[in-house]
Amino acid sequence: MAVAHSSPSDNAPGRRRLTQLLGGNGRLAEGFAAARAVLERRADAEDLETWDETVAGLLEANLGEVTLRIFLQVSERWPAERALADLVALGQGARAIGREAGSRVAQAVLVELSKVLPRFQRAEELGRILAALRLLAEAAPESVPLVASRLEHLLAHADSQGFAAWISGGLRAGEGKPSRRRAYFSLDQELSLRLLGLGGGSSDFNRLERRLAATLTALFASQPRLRKQPPGALPLARRTSLVGGVISLPESFPGFAGADAIYLAAIAHAGAHLVHSTHRFPLARLKPLQVALISLIEDARVEALAMRELPGLARLWRPFHTVEPSTKGTVPALLMRLSRALIDPAYVDDDAFVVKGRALFAAAADRLADPAISREIGGLLGNDLGQMRLQFNARNHVVEPAYRDDNHALWDYGDQPDAPVEEIELLVDTVRLERRDEAAGQRRDDTSPSEEQAQRARAGTLSGLEGIPVATYPEWDYAANVERPDWATLLETVAPASGGARPGGEPPPRGPVGRDVAALARNASVGRRIRQRRQPDGDTLDIDACVAHLAERRSGMLPETHVYQRNIPGPRDLAVLLLLDLSQSTADRDREGREILTVEREAATLLAAALEDAGDAIAVGGFNSDTRERVHFVRIKDFDEPMDDVVRARLGGLRAGHSTRLGAALRHAGQELAARRAFRRVLLVLTDGEPSDIDVEDPRYLAEDARRVVLGLRRRGIDTFAFGMGSGPFRSMDRIFGERRALRVPRIELLASRLLQLYAELKK
Repeated sequence: MAVAHSSPSDNAPGRRRLTQLLGGNGRLAEGFAAARAVLERRADAEDLETWDETVAGLLEANLGEVTLRIFLQVSERWPAERALADLVALGQGARAIGREAGSRVAQAVLVELSKVLPRFQRAEELGRILAALRLLAEAAPESVPLVASRLEHLLAHADSQGFAAWISGGLRAGEGKPSRRRAYFSLDQELSLRLLGLGGGSSDFNRLERRLAATLTALFASQPRLRKQPPGALPLARRTSLVGGVISLPESFPGFAGADAIYLAAIAHAGAHLVHSTHRFPLARLKPLQVALISLIEDARVEALAMRELPGLARLWRPFHTVEPSTKGTVPALLMRLSRALIDPAYVDDDAFVVKGRALFAAAADRLADPAISREIGGLLGNDLGQMRLQFNARNHVVEPAYRDDNHALWDYGDQPDAPVEEIELLVDTVRLERRDEAAGQRRDDTSPSEEQAQRARAGTLSGLEGIPVATYPEWDYAANVERPDWATLLETVAPASGGARPGGEPPPRGPVGRDVAALARNASVGRRIRQRRQPDGDTLDIDACVAHLAERRSGMLPETHVYQRNIPGPRDLAVLLLLDLSQSTADRDREGREILTVEREAATLLAAALEDAGDAIAVGGFNSDTRERVHFVRIKDFDEPMDDVVRARLGGLRAGHSTRLGAALRHAGQELAARRAFRRVLLVLTDGEPSDIDVEDPRYLAEDARRVVLGLRRRGIDTFAFGMGSGPFRSMDRIFGERRALRVPRIELLASRLLQLYAELKK
């Protein structure tokens, strides 16, 4: 067994108890062994014994396998510079909170607090936050999910003391009434916003406004208007904004003891942008991660130029760069470390990404006056981060350090250059992630195509099939007529490659079916139609032109004869997400003796290649489930990935297993599509049967939940179709998707005709 190896603390009471508790669960035992092996290299026997007892306590608290697995993953990635006592405190706190408020809350606490650890370096800060959450769990368990699910955002607006004060203030203001407490902790009350520092109360901005204006004039001979930002919704970052030629500052910077220092740093940084950021970068089709990196380099560039002229600014800005090197390889942590490396010559960081960023910036020192270097360096570093396969959530991204502005003024958003901050953030988050071929000789780095694909294949293999929890979704109970919140846990991973990719980078040859599908996709017209007015002929009359024609005739002038209008197809603008059913039933064979999963693979390969050749954005994912606690979502191809050997190898490596909890998978796929900017967005499910799971006895339950999801997606502008693969009865498919959108594909040869039906529905 995985935990049976000998160690100095094998005979400790906690370890013996753990061996008994883990005896029947090999998967958890392996996770425990992996985490403990990492901790043994830097912890003494006493600390390890305490950690063992914490793991045993989580097991005995009956908070579910997912909760313990998250804690083991956090333990395995625990920063080397952080004391093991803090990890123990986190586990014990999650256990105490979960016993009062449930496993979902315990999971959220573990995930959210692990994200903000770099901001709370002292043990007493973490302890203060956990104590406040325990108090809330004991006094108001109905309100804990409202707080736990957004801890990262809340703690971006308050330090540990402010957070604890906000919790205790809410309990007092609730006066023992759950409805009042829910309103407070969901930030629906002015008092809640004021105590959290999101509006009202005393304003540091009002006190410092004149001094800030004078500082800006003295440093940069600039006199732009200053204004106080209005209170906003919680997810918006509390950062300075330069949008519209006005410097907008928060009325306070919660969590910073010296308000004067951070306001002066912020106004000096804004002034550096006003003087040196003379070029706005076109947003075009950049990925959100590239936008963040280019903005970071531009921040460093303008600060470097300002410090050349005014060296004393370094003493104003550098104290806010406090991040330290760590083993935590998240995108936010790497961005903070790169920011410090570019402004602080004394900072030492051996991470390859940080070293490369610092080297590229130093090599461009003689070109600092050229804004183009930000675009060049940011693009190169963005490519490196993309190959690391690290997750980046644009909606949760907050510019660090806090004195820097939100960077929206750096970007040309096309027809909305001066849109409000809230709209611009949405634009950045949902910018189209389309594929772009590299020009000959213009690759971003020296990596050859085969090496790049090999790296991506290895990244997929390392991800594993189990995945990590990324979201919880509700489920509709048709019998009780209620929607159960946070009912299904979705675990996401990247599909491992099978190793069977074709050499040379060439796609496999297409047969007649592939050619038919490709021709159909290429010739289909799916996009916003363009109306041409004042034409010599057309489909209908142009009313405005007709009125002008009559007016000219009555005035004795020679009338214009172009009085028709016609609608012509516009540019293609289609985003498709193929969702493959990977349940155990897809291992069954059809009448021709082929596995259903094999037919799904072939159909997905043909559709993805055809749509990509036609210029459409296409992503491919798969799903299955093992109770509501484990709904697996497998990423096979993202929108910005090409349909190459790596993706085909991932398709070849898919295996059938478990059940078909369709509703949760549809909700997650819908979230992916909702973030795409396209005229038509299509979710296409390839399945072989009915929704089912081992923890559901009622055959209608999951079908009705999936039907409700499909109706909701349509209201959001997402077209949902299903291809029933094989010769199954598909009893629920028509009810879930609608008769015209539930299409049978008993043989792969009929794929082209079914795709034609899909396009016909899209034109309606």
